[in-house]
Amino acid sequence: HAICTAAMRGVDVSIIVPNQNNSFLVRWASRAFFTELLEAGVKIYQFEDGLLHSKSVLVDGQLSMVGSVNLDMRSLWLNFEITVVIDDEHFGSDLTRVQQDYMMRSTRLANNEWEKRPVWHRILERVCYFFSPLL
Repeated sequence: HAICTAAMRGVDVSIIVPNQNNSFLVRWASRAFFTELLEAGVKIYQFEDGLLHSKSVLVDGQLSMVGSVNLDMRSLWLNFEITVVIDDEHFGSDLTRVQQDYMMRSTRLANNEWEKRPVWHRILERVCYFFSPLL
């Protein structure tokens, strides 16, 4: 909810996700959150140039977080994941360039296009979402 709250406060929030995924369940379960994110004003980009597995966060061009942690309870509490936090403007500039490159190789998901997806997609997203604690 923090991501949506930030976007609703006017913070420019962008998320880059792979358009194709190597896990059927992860692909569909992750999309269960897209409607809420889009309605809050979050920009969702779908990476078109292969599988994107990197995790990075950049706050105000200064505070960077890079690592293997997914934004789910399993990753945070069960798996041995790690993320490094770097408070450095120069590193932030480098990370900005990397993220901009990802965005250039991505397609932005439009809210009106997302709403047109088939009903069976919506059902599959919700069914797979129930398995997300196991992913």
